[in-house]
Amino acid sequence: MIYGASTAIGRFVYLLLAPVLTRIFAPEDYGVISLIQLAIGFATIFCGMNLGSGIGYYFFKAEKKDEQYVVLATGFWVSLAIASFISGGFAFLVPQLVELLQVREEGPILGHDLELYLEVGSLSLFFGVMQTGLSSMLRFLGKPYHYVVVQLSHVFTTLASVLIFVIYFEFGVIGVFLGGAVGSLMGFFVSFLMLSRKLFHSPTKPVLLSILSYAFPQMPAAMLNWIQTQMGRYCINLFVSLREQGIYAIGFAIASALILVTTAFRLAYDPFALSVMKKPDAPLIYAKTYKLFICAFGMILSVLATFGKPLVQVIFPDSYGEAHTLIPFLATGFFYLGASNILATGIWVSGKTVFTSYAQGLAFLFLLPANLFLVPALGALGASLAFFAGNLAYNLFVYLFSQKLFPVPYYYWRTHVWVLAANLIFWFNTEFTKGLELVELTIICLFSAFFSIVLIWMIFLNRDDQKLIKSFLLNFWQKRVYSI
Repeated sequence: MIYGASTAIGRFVYLLLAPVLTRIFAPEDYGVISLIQLAIGFATIFCGMNLGSGIGYYFFKAEKKDEQYVVLATGFWVSLAIASFISGGFAFLVPQLVELLQVREEGPILGHDLELYLEVGSLSLFFGVMQTGLSSMLRFLGKPYHYVVVQLSHVFTTLASVLIFVIYFEFGVIGVFLGGAVGSLMGFFVSFLMLSRKLFHSPTKPVLLSILSYAFPQMPAAMLNWIQTQMGRYCINLFVSLREQGIYAIGFAIASALILVTTAFRLAYDPFALSVMKKPDAPLIYAKTYKLFICAFGMILSVLATFGKPLVQVIFPDSYGEAHTLIPFLATGFFYLGASNILATGIWVSGKTVFTSYAQGLAFLFLLPANLFLVPALGALGASLAFFAGNLAYNLFVYLFSQKLFPVPYYYWRTHVWVLAANLIFWFNTEFTKGLELVELTIICLFSAFFSIVLIWMIFLNRDDQKLIKSFLLNFWQKRVYSI
Protein backbone atom coordinates (compact mmCIF):
# COMPACT_ATOMS: atom_id res chain seq x y z
CA MET A 1 0.00 0.00 0.00
CA ILE A 2 2.91 2.33 0.72
CA TYR A 3 4.47 1.72 -2.69
CA GLY A 4 1.06 1.86 -4.29
CA ALA A 5 -0.09 5.16 -2.83
CA SER A 6 3.19 6.97 -3.47
CA THR A 7 3.57 5.63 -7.01
CA ALA A 8 -0.03 6.39 -7.90
CA ILE A 9 0.40 9.96 -6.67
CA GLY A 10 3.64 10.25 -8.59
CA ARG A 11 2.02 9.20 -11.85
CA PHE A 12 -1.13 11.20 -11.20
CA VAL A 13 0.72 14.50 -11.60
CA TYR A 14 -0.69 15.45 -14.99
CA LEU A 15 -4.08 13.97 -14.18
CA LEU A 16 -4.19 16.21 -11.11
CA LEU A 17 -3.20 19.15 -13.29
CA ALA A 18 -5.69 18.32 -16.06
CA PRO A 19 -8.73 20.10 -14.52
CA VAL A 20 -6.64 23.29 -14.30
CA LEU A 21 -4.88 23.01 -17.65
CA THR A 22 -8.08 22.18 -19.58
CA ARG A 23 -9.55 25.48 -18.37
CA ILE A 24 -6.51 27.35 -19.64
CA PHE A 25 -5.79 25.46 -22.85
CA ALA A 26 -8.22 24.55 -25.63
CA PRO A 27 -8.43 20.88 -26.71
CA GLU A 28 -6.10 21.73 -29.62
CA ASP A 29 -3.41 23.06 -27.25
CA TYR A 30 -3.86 20.07 -24.95
CA GLY A 31 -3.39 17.91 -28.02
CA VAL A 32 0.01 19.54 -28.63
CA ILE A 33 1.04 18.80 -25.04
CA SER A 34 0.01 15.18 -25.60
CA LEU A 35 2.10 14.97 -28.79
CA ILE A 36 5.26 16.24 -27.10
CA GLN A 37 4.76 13.79 -24.25
CA LEU A 38 4.39 11.10 -26.92
CA ALA A 39 7.87 11.85 -28.29
CA ILE A 40 9.44 12.04 -24.83
CA GLY A 41 7.80 8.76 -23.83
CA PHE A 42 9.28 6.96 -26.82
CA ALA A 43 12.80 8.19 -26.01
CA THR A 44 12.31 7.11 -22.37
CA ILE A 45 12.28 3.46 -23.46
CA PHE A 46 15.81 3.77 -24.87
CA CYS A 47 17.01 5.79 -21.89
CA GLY A 48 15.84 3.20 -19.40
CA MET A 49 16.75 0.16 -21.54
CA ASN A 50 14.64 -1.87 -19.09
CA LEU A 51 17.73 -2.08 -16.90
CA GLY A 52 15.64 -2.05 -13.72
CA SER A 53 14.43 -5.59 -14.37
CA GLY A 54 17.99 -6.88 -14.72
CA ILE A 55 19.19 -4.98 -11.64
CA GLY A 56 16.32 -6.39 -9.57
CA TYR A 57 16.83 -9.96 -10.77
CA TYR A 58 20.56 -10.07 -9.92
CA PHE A 59 20.12 -8.05 -6.74
CA PHE A 60 17.86 -10.76 -5.30
CA LYS A 61 20.01 -13.50 -6.77
CA ALA A 62 23.11 -12.22 -4.94
CA GLU A 63 23.81 -13.98 -1.63
CA LYS A 64 25.73 -11.25 0.24
CA LYS A 65 25.05 -7.56 0.85
CA ASP A 66 28.37 -6.50 -0.68
CA GLU A 67 27.44 -8.36 -3.85
CA GLN A 68 24.05 -6.65 -3.88
CA TYR A 69 25.65 -3.23 -3.56
CA VAL A 70 27.93 -4.02 -6.49
CA VAL A 71 24.82 -4.83 -8.55
CA LEU A 72 23.26 -1.48 -7.59
CA ALA A 73 26.45 0.48 -8.33
CA THR A 74 26.95 -1.23 -11.68
CA GLY A 75 23.35 -0.62 -12.60
CA PHE A 76 23.57 3.05 -11.63
CA TRP A 77 26.66 3.85 -13.69
CA VAL A 78 25.46 2.07 -16.80
CA SER A 79 22.06 3.78 -16.42
CA LEU A 80 23.77 7.16 -16.14
CA ALA A 81 25.83 6.53 -19.26
CA ILE A 82 22.88 5.34 -21.36
CA ALA A 83 20.52 8.10 -20.16
CA SER A 84 23.13 10.78 -20.92
CA PHE A 85 23.72 9.41 -24.41
CA ILE A 86 20.06 8.97 -25.34
CA SER A 87 18.79 12.27 -23.89
CA GLY A 88 21.68 14.11 -25.59
CA GLY A 89 20.85 12.41 -28.87
CA PHE A 90 17.18 13.31 -28.39
CA ALA A 91 18.07 16.99 -28.00
CA PHE A 92 20.34 16.82 -31.07
CA LEU A 93 17.61 15.25 -33.24
CA VAL A 94 14.87 17.70 -32.23
CA PRO A 95 14.52 19.24 -35.74
CA GLN A 96 13.95 15.80 -37.27
CA LEU A 97 11.41 14.92 -34.56
CA VAL A 98 9.50 18.13 -35.27
CA GLU A 99 9.33 17.22 -38.95
CA LEU A 100 7.92 13.82 -38.03
CA LEU A 101 5.24 15.35 -35.78
CA GLN A 102 4.29 17.79 -38.54
CA VAL A 103 3.37 14.99 -40.95
CA ARG A 104 -0.38 15.43 -40.73
CA GLU A 105 -3.27 15.25 -43.22
CA GLU A 106 -4.71 18.39 -41.61
CA GLY A 107 -1.51 20.39 -42.26
CA PRO A 108 1.35 21.59 -39.99
CA ILE A 109 0.85 22.68 -36.38
CA LEU A 110 0.99 26.47 -36.16
CA GLY A 111 1.43 28.80 -33.19
CA HIS A 112 3.65 26.46 -31.17
CA ASP A 113 7.44 26.25 -30.86
CA LEU A 114 7.71 22.46 -30.98
CA GLU A 115 11.51 22.53 -31.03
CA LEU A 116 11.66 24.45 -27.74
CA TYR A 117 9.13 22.09 -26.14
CA LEU A 118 11.21 19.06 -27.12
CA GLU A 119 14.51 20.61 -25.99
CA VAL A 120 13.10 21.27 -22.54
CA GLY A 121 11.56 17.80 -22.63
CA SER A 122 15.03 16.27 -23.06
CA LEU A 123 15.87 17.48 -19.54
CA SER A 124 12.75 15.82 -18.14
CA LEU A 125 13.74 12.72 -20.06
CA PHE A 126 17.17 12.44 -18.43
CA PHE A 127 16.23 13.27 -14.84
CA GLY A 128 12.97 11.31 -15.00
CA VAL A 129 14.69 8.10 -16.13
CA MET A 130 17.40 8.45 -13.48
CA GLN A 131 14.82 9.06 -10.76
CA THR A 132 12.86 5.98 -11.83
CA GLY A 133 15.97 3.82 -11.71
CA LEU A 134 17.02 5.04 -8.28
CA SER A 135 13.48 4.65 -6.93
CA SER A 136 13.52 1.01 -8.04
CA MET A 137 16.71 0.50 -6.06
CA LEU A 138 15.00 1.84 -2.96
CA ARG A 139 12.31 -0.83 -3.45
CA PHE A 140 14.91 -3.56 -3.78
CA LEU A 141 16.52 -2.38 -0.55
CA GLY A 142 13.16 -2.45 1.25
CA LYS A 143 13.03 1.32 1.85
CA PRO A 144 9.34 2.17 1.35
CA TYR A 145 9.39 5.41 3.34
CA HIS A 146 12.40 6.70 1.43
CA TYR A 147 10.51 5.80 -1.74
CA VAL A 148 7.53 7.85 -0.58
CA VAL A 149 9.71 10.90 0.08
CA VAL A 150 11.18 10.71 -3.43
CA GLN A 151 7.78 10.43 -5.08
CA LEU A 152 6.24 13.24 -3.05
CA SER A 153 9.20 15.56 -3.65
CA HIS A 154 8.78 14.96 -7.38
CA VAL A 155 5.01 15.41 -7.32
CA PHE A 156 4.78 18.58 -5.27
CA THR A 157 7.69 20.23 -7.07
CA THR A 158 6.13 19.44 -10.45
CA LEU A 159 2.68 20.65 -9.41
CA ALA A 160 4.02 23.88 -7.93
CA SER A 161 6.37 24.55 -10.86
CA VAL A 162 3.74 23.98 -13.56
CA LEU A 163 1.18 26.17 -11.80
CA ILE A 164 3.72 28.95 -11.27
CA PHE A 165 5.02 28.88 -14.85
CA VAL A 166 1.58 28.55 -16.48
CA ILE A 167 -0.66 30.66 -14.24
CA TYR A 168 1.64 33.21 -12.55
CA PHE A 169 4.23 33.80 -15.28
CA GLU A 170 1.78 32.94 -18.12
CA PHE A 171 4.42 31.02 -20.09
CA GLY A 172 1.77 29.00 -21.89
CA VAL A 173 2.41 25.43 -23.06
CA ILE A 174 6.18 25.65 -22.46
CA GLY A 175 5.43 26.16 -18.76
CA VAL A 176 4.08 22.60 -18.57
CA PHE A 177 7.38 21.16 -19.78
CA LEU A 178 9.52 23.49 -17.67
CA GLY A 179 7.58 22.40 -14.58
CA GLY A 180 8.04 18.75 -15.50
CA ALA A 181 11.81 19.22 -15.85
CA VAL A 182 12.09 20.92 -12.45
CA GLY A 183 10.04 18.18 -10.77
CA SER A 184 12.14 15.39 -12.29
CA LEU A 185 15.33 17.14 -11.23
CA MET A 186 14.10 17.34 -7.64
CA GLY A 187 13.10 13.65 -7.61
CA PHE A 188 16.50 12.62 -8.94
CA PHE A 189 18.37 14.82 -6.46
CA VAL A 190 16.51 13.45 -3.43
CA SER A 191 16.82 9.81 -4.49
CA PHE A 192 20.53 10.22 -5.26
CA LEU A 193 21.20 11.66 -1.81
CA MET A 194 19.47 8.66 -0.21
CA LEU A 195 21.50 6.11 -2.16
CA SER A 196 24.81 7.89 -2.69
CA ARG A 197 26.78 5.74 -0.21
CA LYS A 198 25.69 2.53 -1.92
CA LEU A 199 26.34 3.73 -5.46
CA PHE A 200 30.09 4.26 -5.21
CA HIS A 201 31.10 0.62 -5.03
CA SER A 202 33.26 -0.43 -7.95
CA PRO A 203 31.16 -1.72 -10.87
CA THR A 204 32.25 -5.05 -12.35
CA LYS A 205 32.17 -6.28 -15.92
CA PRO A 206 30.53 -9.67 -15.14
CA VAL A 207 27.65 -7.97 -13.31
CA LEU A 208 27.29 -5.43 -16.11
CA LEU A 209 27.09 -8.14 -18.76
CA SER A 210 24.60 -10.12 -16.66
CA ILE A 211 22.30 -7.11 -16.22
CA LEU A 212 22.46 -6.25 -19.92
CA SER A 213 21.89 -9.87 -21.01
CA TYR A 214 18.74 -9.99 -18.86
CA ALA A 215 17.44 -6.55 -19.84
CA PHE A 216 18.23 -6.28 -23.57
CA PRO A 217 16.06 -9.18 -24.79
CA GLN A 218 13.11 -7.29 -23.31
CA MET A 219 13.87 -4.12 -25.28
CA PRO A 220 11.80 -5.08 -28.33
CA ALA A 221 8.93 -5.88 -25.96
CA ALA A 222 9.34 -2.52 -24.21
CA MET A 223 9.32 -0.70 -27.55
CA LEU A 224 6.31 -2.61 -28.83
CA ASN A 225 4.54 -2.11 -25.50
CA TRP A 226 5.01 1.62 -25.85
CA ILE A 227 3.82 1.51 -29.45
CA GLN A 228 0.82 -0.54 -28.35
CA THR A 229 -0.04 2.07 -25.75
CA GLN A 230 0.71 5.20 -27.78
CA MET A 231 0.10 4.34 -31.43
CA GLY A 232 -3.43 5.70 -31.17
CA ARG A 233 -2.08 9.17 -30.40
CA TYR A 234 0.23 9.13 -33.42
CA CYS A 235 -2.53 7.91 -35.75
CA ILE A 236 -4.87 10.61 -34.45
CA ASN A 237 -2.19 13.19 -35.21
CA LEU A 238 -1.69 11.65 -38.66
CA PHE A 239 -5.30 11.26 -39.75
CA VAL A 240 -7.60 13.54 -37.72
CA SER A 241 -7.57 16.79 -35.73
CA LEU A 242 -5.72 18.19 -32.74
CA ARG A 243 -9.10 18.55 -31.05
CA GLU A 244 -9.55 14.78 -31.21
CA GLN A 245 -6.02 14.46 -29.83
CA GLY A 246 -6.92 16.62 -26.83
CA ILE A 247 -10.14 14.69 -26.13
CA TYR A 248 -8.29 11.37 -26.44
CA ALA A 249 -5.62 12.67 -24.04
CA ILE A 250 -8.25 13.37 -21.37
CA GLY A 251 -9.97 10.00 -21.80
CA PHE A 252 -6.57 8.31 -21.75
CA ALA A 253 -5.53 10.20 -18.60
CA ILE A 254 -8.67 9.19 -16.68
CA ALA A 255 -8.51 5.57 -17.85
CA SER A 256 -4.81 5.39 -17.01
CA ALA A 257 -5.78 5.74 -13.34
CA LEU A 258 -6.27 1.98 -13.56
CA ILE A 259 -2.76 1.23 -14.82
CA LEU A 260 -1.38 3.53 -12.13
CA VAL A 261 -2.84 1.40 -9.35
CA THR A 262 -2.02 -1.88 -11.13
CA THR A 263 1.56 -0.67 -11.59
CA ALA A 264 1.65 0.17 -7.90
CA PHE A 265 0.53 -3.39 -7.13
CA ARG A 266 3.25 -4.77 -9.36
CA LEU A 267 5.95 -2.67 -7.66
CA ALA A 268 5.29 -4.68 -4.53
CA TYR A 269 4.56 -7.95 -6.38
CA ASP A 270 7.74 -8.19 -8.47
CA PRO A 271 10.23 -8.48 -5.56
CA PHE A 272 7.81 -10.82 -3.77
CA ALA A 273 7.44 -13.07 -6.83
CA LEU A 274 11.21 -13.28 -7.24
CA SER A 275 11.66 -14.09 -3.55
CA VAL A 276 9.35 -17.15 -3.73
CA MET A 277 10.28 -18.42 -7.21
CA LYS A 278 12.36 -21.30 -5.77
CA LYS A 279 9.57 -22.58 -3.51
CA PRO A 280 7.66 -25.71 -4.60
CA ASP A 281 4.29 -23.99 -4.16
CA ALA A 282 5.30 -20.94 -6.25
CA PRO A 283 2.81 -21.76 -9.06
CA LEU A 284 -0.07 -21.84 -6.57
CA ILE A 285 1.07 -18.54 -5.04
CA TYR A 286 1.17 -16.93 -8.48
CA ALA A 287 -2.30 -18.28 -9.31
CA LYS A 288 -3.78 -16.85 -6.11
CA THR A 289 -2.11 -13.53 -6.81
CA TYR A 290 -3.66 -13.44 -10.28
CA LYS A 291 -7.11 -14.11 -8.86
CA LEU A 292 -6.60 -11.36 -6.29
CA PHE A 293 -5.48 -9.01 -9.05
CA ILE A 294 -8.47 -9.73 -11.29
CA CYS A 295 -11.01 -9.36 -8.48
CA ALA A 296 -9.54 -6.22 -6.92
CA PHE A 297 -8.81 -4.34 -10.12
CA GLY A 298 -11.91 -5.64 -11.85
CA MET A 299 -13.89 -3.77 -9.19
CA ILE A 300 -11.84 -0.64 -9.78
CA LEU A 301 -12.39 -0.98 -13.53
CA SER A 302 -16.14 -1.31 -12.96
CA VAL A 303 -16.29 1.92 -10.98
CA LEU A 304 -13.98 3.84 -13.33
CA ALA A 305 -15.74 2.76 -16.52
CA THR A 306 -19.27 3.41 -15.26
CA PHE A 307 -18.51 6.72 -13.54
CA GLY A 308 -16.41 8.12 -16.40
CA LYS A 309 -19.29 10.20 -17.75
CA PRO A 310 -20.23 12.07 -14.53
CA LEU A 311 -16.52 12.46 -13.77
CA VAL A 312 -15.87 14.21 -17.08
CA GLN A 313 -18.99 16.37 -16.68
CA VAL A 314 -18.00 17.58 -13.22
CA ILE A 315 -14.25 18.07 -13.67
CA PHE A 316 -13.73 19.23 -17.27
CA PRO A 317 -15.19 21.94 -19.52
CA ASP A 318 -17.95 21.02 -21.98
CA SER A 319 -15.46 21.08 -24.89
CA TYR A 320 -13.91 17.88 -23.49
CA GLY A 321 -17.25 16.13 -22.82
CA GLU A 322 -16.88 13.46 -25.52
CA ALA A 323 -13.94 11.95 -23.62
CA HIS A 324 -16.30 9.84 -21.49
CA THR A 325 -17.19 7.56 -24.43
CA LEU A 326 -13.55 6.46 -24.67
CA ILE A 327 -12.99 5.59 -21.01
CA PRO A 328 -14.57 2.08 -20.87
CA PHE A 329 -12.49 0.80 -23.81
CA LEU A 330 -9.27 2.45 -22.66
CA ALA A 331 -9.73 1.35 -19.04
CA THR A 332 -10.42 -2.25 -20.11
CA GLY A 333 -7.30 -2.14 -22.25
CA PHE A 334 -5.30 -1.01 -19.22
CA PHE A 335 -6.92 -3.79 -17.18
CA TYR A 336 -5.69 -6.37 -19.68
CA LEU A 337 -2.24 -4.77 -19.76
CA GLY A 338 -1.94 -5.00 -15.97
CA ALA A 339 -3.14 -8.60 -15.97
CA SER A 340 -0.56 -9.42 -18.64
CA ASN A 341 2.20 -8.23 -16.32
CA ILE A 342 1.06 -10.78 -13.72
CA LEU A 343 0.66 -13.54 -16.31
CA ALA A 344 4.22 -12.86 -17.52
CA THR A 345 5.61 -14.02 -14.16
CA GLY A 346 6.44 -17.40 -15.67
CA ILE A 347 8.45 -15.75 -18.45
CA TRP A 348 10.72 -13.63 -16.30
CA VAL A 349 11.03 -16.22 -13.49
CA SER A 350 12.28 -18.69 -16.11
CA GLY A 351 14.80 -16.06 -17.27
CA LYS A 352 13.63 -16.36 -20.91
CA THR A 353 12.58 -12.74 -21.17
CA VAL A 354 12.77 -12.71 -24.97
CA PHE A 355 9.31 -14.32 -25.02
CA THR A 356 7.78 -11.01 -23.88
CA SER A 357 9.13 -9.55 -27.12
CA TYR A 358 7.58 -12.40 -29.09
CA ALA A 359 4.22 -11.74 -27.45
CA GLN A 360 4.41 -8.02 -28.14
CA GLY A 361 5.41 -8.64 -31.74
CA LEU A 362 2.44 -10.91 -32.38
CA ALA A 363 0.08 -8.44 -30.66
CA PHE A 364 1.47 -5.66 -32.87
CA LEU A 365 0.21 -7.56 -35.93
CA PHE A 366 -3.32 -6.96 -34.58
CA LEU A 367 -2.71 -3.44 -33.32
CA LEU A 368 -1.32 -1.83 -36.48
CA PRO A 369 -4.18 -2.64 -38.88
CA ALA A 370 -6.73 -1.89 -36.15
CA ASN A 371 -5.37 1.65 -35.77
CA LEU A 372 -4.96 2.25 -39.50
CA PHE A 373 -8.55 1.17 -40.14
CA LEU A 374 -10.40 2.49 -37.07
CA VAL A 375 -8.76 5.89 -36.44
CA PRO A 376 -9.53 7.46 -39.86
CA ALA A 377 -13.11 6.17 -39.57
CA LEU A 378 -13.89 6.85 -35.90
CA GLY A 379 -11.20 9.25 -34.68
CA ALA A 380 -10.41 9.06 -30.97
CA LEU A 381 -13.02 6.33 -30.44
CA GLY A 382 -11.28 4.21 -33.07
CA ALA A 383 -7.94 4.66 -31.30
CA SER A 384 -9.59 3.51 -28.04
CA LEU A 385 -11.02 0.38 -29.68
CA ALA A 386 -7.65 -0.43 -31.25
CA PHE A 387 -5.95 0.02 -27.87
CA PHE A 388 -8.40 -2.44 -26.33
CA ALA A 389 -7.87 -5.00 -29.12
CA GLY A 390 -4.06 -4.75 -28.97
CA ASN A 391 -3.93 -5.33 -25.21
CA LEU A 392 -6.33 -8.25 -25.46
CA ALA A 393 -4.10 -9.91 -28.08
CA TYR A 394 -0.96 -9.27 -25.99
CA ASN A 395 -2.65 -10.77 -22.93
CA LEU A 396 -3.48 -13.95 -24.84
CA PHE A 397 0.03 -14.46 -26.22
CA VAL A 398 1.70 -13.74 -22.86
CA TYR A 399 -0.51 -16.38 -21.26
CA LEU A 400 0.30 -18.99 -23.90
CA PHE A 401 4.07 -18.43 -23.74
CA SER A 402 4.16 -18.23 -19.96
CA GLN A 403 2.26 -21.49 -19.58
CA LYS A 404 4.77 -23.25 -21.83
CA LEU A 405 7.72 -22.01 -19.76
CA PHE A 406 6.28 -22.17 -16.23
CA PRO A 407 2.76 -23.63 -15.92
CA VAL A 408 0.50 -21.90 -13.39
CA PRO A 409 -3.16 -22.86 -12.70
CA TYR A 410 -4.66 -19.44 -13.48
CA TYR A 411 -8.40 -18.72 -13.68
CA TYR A 412 -7.59 -17.36 -17.11
CA TRP A 413 -10.50 -17.92 -19.48
CA ARG A 414 -12.97 -16.70 -16.87
CA THR A 415 -11.30 -13.30 -17.19
CA HIS A 416 -12.53 -12.94 -20.78
CA VAL A 417 -16.04 -14.04 -19.85
CA TRP A 418 -16.22 -11.33 -17.21
CA VAL A 419 -14.71 -8.65 -19.47
CA LEU A 420 -17.28 -9.37 -22.18
CA ALA A 421 -20.20 -9.20 -19.74
CA ALA A 422 -18.83 -6.12 -17.97
CA ASN A 423 -18.32 -4.22 -21.24
CA LEU A 424 -21.91 -4.90 -22.23
CA ILE A 425 -22.87 -3.23 -18.96
CA PHE A 426 -20.50 -0.32 -19.68
CA TRP A 427 -22.01 0.09 -23.16
CA PHE A 428 -25.54 0.07 -21.74
CA ASN A 429 -24.48 2.64 -19.15
CA THR A 430 -23.05 4.95 -21.84
CA GLU A 431 -25.89 4.62 -24.36
CA PHE A 432 -28.88 4.82 -22.02
CA THR A 433 -27.76 7.76 -19.87
CA LYS A 434 -27.80 10.38 -22.63
CA GLY A 435 -29.49 13.60 -21.57
CA LEU A 436 -29.83 12.64 -17.90
CA GLU A 437 -29.17 15.08 -15.10
CA LEU A 438 -26.17 14.48 -12.85
CA VAL A 439 -28.17 12.93 -9.99
CA GLU A 440 -30.03 10.49 -12.24
CA LEU A 441 -26.81 9.69 -14.06
CA THR A 442 -25.01 8.93 -10.80
CA ILE A 443 -27.77 6.55 -9.64
CA ILE A 444 -27.63 4.55 -12.90
CA CYS A 445 -23.83 4.44 -12.69
CA LEU A 446 -24.08 3.02 -9.17
CA PHE A 447 -26.35 0.20 -10.38
CA SER A 448 -24.10 -0.51 -13.39
CA ALA A 449 -20.98 -0.72 -11.21
CA PHE A 450 -22.81 -2.94 -8.72
CA PHE A 451 -23.88 -5.48 -11.36
CA SER A 452 -20.41 -5.58 -12.83
CA ILE A 453 -18.88 -6.26 -9.40
CA VAL A 454 -21.48 -8.96 -8.66
CA LEU A 455 -20.32 -10.75 -11.79
CA ILE A 456 -16.80 -10.90 -10.34
CA TRP A 457 -18.20 -12.56 -7.22
CA MET A 458 -20.08 -15.11 -9.32
CA ILE A 459 -17.39 -15.90 -11.90
CA PHE A 460 -14.10 -15.87 -9.99
CA LEU A 461 -14.82 -16.73 -6.38
CA ASN A 462 -15.59 -20.31 -5.39
CA ARG A 463 -17.52 -21.24 -2.26
CA ASP A 464 -14.41 -21.32 -0.09
CA ASP A 465 -13.42 -17.84 -1.28
CA GLN A 466 -16.91 -16.51 -0.64
CA LYS A 467 -17.04 -18.04 2.86
CA LEU A 468 -13.65 -16.55 3.66
CA ILE A 469 -14.73 -13.07 2.52
CA LYS A 470 -18.05 -13.28 4.37
CA SER A 471 -16.27 -14.40 7.53
CA PHE A 472 -13.74 -11.59 7.23
CA LEU A 473 -16.42 -8.93 6.70
CA LEU A 474 -18.53 -10.30 9.57
CA ASN A 475 -15.58 -10.30 11.98
CA PHE A 476 -14.57 -6.83 10.84
CA TRP A 477 -18.12 -5.53 11.39
CA GLN A 478 -18.39 -7.14 14.82
CA LYS A 479 -15.08 -5.60 15.91
CA ARG A 480 -16.21 -2.17 14.70
CA VAL A 481 -19.52 -2.42 16.56
CA TYR A 482 -17.76 -3.64 19.72
CA SER A 483 -15.22 -0.79 19.60
CA ILE A 484 -18.01 1.78 19.19
